[in-house]
Amino acid sequence: MLVYANTFDLNPVSGRQAIINLVAGWISHSRGVAVDAERLSLGIFDYRMPNKATLSSRATVNQDGEPQFPYFFCARLAHGQDDVPGRRWITEIGLRQKADGGIITCSVVLETSEVSAKVTAPIQVTRPRIVQNLIENCRPVGDTVGLGVLPLTNENARAFVHNVEYSSRRDPIILISANREGKYPVDPERMRSLAVGLAQTVKVSPGIDTFKLQEVVGRRYIAFGGTINIIFPPRKSEFSKFCKSVLIHPDQMEELALSGTTVEAEVLSTITHLTNLPNSWRHISIDTVSQEILRMRLEKAVSEIGSSDEQKVYEGLLQEAADNINSANEKMTALQEELTTTRDERDFAEAEAESLKHALNGVQSRPVDMSEQAVEAFSNLRVALTSIFDGVPTLEQSLHTISSLYSDRLFILDTALSSARISDRGAFRHGAKAFDLLRTLAGTYWEALASGKPDQVAREVFGSSYASKEANISNAGKAARTFKYLNEDIFMEKHLKIGTKDSLAETLRVHFEWFPSEQKIVIGHCGKHIDF
Repeated sequence: MLVYANTFDLNPVSGRQAIINLVAGWISHSRGVAVDAERLSLGIFDYRMPNKATLSSRATVNQDGEPQFPYFFCARLAHGQDDVPGRRWITEIGLRQKADGGIITCSVVLETSEVSAKVTAPIQVTRPRIVQNLIENCRPVGDTVGLGVLPLTNENARAFVHNVEYSSRRDPIILISANREGKYPVDPERMRSLAVGLAQTVKVSPGIDTFKLQEVVGRRYIAFGGTINIIFPPRKSEFSKFCKSVLIHPDQMEELALSGTTVEAEVLSTITHLTNLPNSWRHISIDTVSQEILRMRLEKAVSEIGSSDEQKVYEGLLQEAADNINSANEKMTALQEELTTTRDERDFAEAEAESLKHALNGVQSRPVDMSEQAVEAFSNLRVALTSIFDGVPTLEQSLHTISSLYSDRLFILDTALSSARISDRGAFRHGAKAFDLLRTLAGTYWEALASGKPDQVAREVFGSSYASKEANISNAGKAARTFKYLNEDIFMEKHLKIGTKDSLAETLRVHFEWFPSEQKIVIGHCGKHIDF
């Protein structure tokens, strides 16, 4: 099975031998056996290594070991998998250089070979370590995709959309967003290093207003709340184009963790599912190098043949063999291009059919299927609103409702939801009053601050239900009132209050902070009185 395929151009300071040295070092380190780089560069035939591993290499060199151009090289390492009998992992690293001193095209392929269909152990997609070694040490050319993580901000949003829909884009985009606490589901730099040469990693800047960003970028190209959006290159038809995208939600990431799969592996497998085949066509394999060696020998033999009639017959046969090789290569290239075109047309037709289906559903006023996440969100909001209308909302329901109604003004941290649940389990009795305070916080109070009025004026709407600070707080008390927002510790001393008893049922404290640069109020706690 083809697991990973990649191709990139390199320009190492010490030339092609620097790459072969790295390959030899990588094999030596991974197998625990010293491999001579010079011997590897000349060609090795099925060298037996410990644990039934084998090493082979081919290169277009003459009898004196001098490279022949165009230069081709490939090293092939095969080894078993200790915990899966019957499976072998095969890694090939190929090189092609048109002229001495020129840019070197490097291809890397990782695949598995199973002895039978009985070998069914799952395979987790990974990037061979040699890829990172080559990228870090052999100067990839400037247009290599994924050499750095790009930020997505409100300032460059339009440029991002242009890049996404650019007709000549050939590489996927991995868009990573942060959750409410400003944490990414996977380290963007780690994801970049795994996908270098295959995809461009982009991170949504923490703290950005994703609602405003979505107005520019559009729903299909956005990621927020800790989701990852993989956007594939545009597909074109005669009249329009589209970009296929795959969203990975936080709940899916939890399921992946339970199944023993990492988020990085899932993203990489999603990308390689579409990039492996075309990249494998460009791979400089052992067979490719062997074919080039044969072609060079044929050309040399033809050039050395004299002019006798018998020699001319042999010359014709040799030339015919060389022509057949070239013809086969041309036919294979044409078939590959035809397959790519057909696949693009199929993808576009599927997307167009899906769009037409939803359009028809809308015209006929039929209910459109929603995702489980959307159904759950609407269900929770419906229950919360019903409770509010009945005058008996829980604290958690009030927070969800206010957050939905004032999402552009208010941000609820998970710590606030957790504290609200604790008070709800303690039978908090003043749900209606708490909802009124939260609504005033997101309404009149926010509007006063947003218009430039000082807090001393804005807080008057709360009367005695507001306090700007608390006296005689210990260090532990300060720590308990400090909450993480966008990876920063925020001390939230301002709070709304109901009651004074040490009681979950009777007392409420809502700790929050105003962020003028974002025009947002962030709530860190909504529950019992926090100890001093």
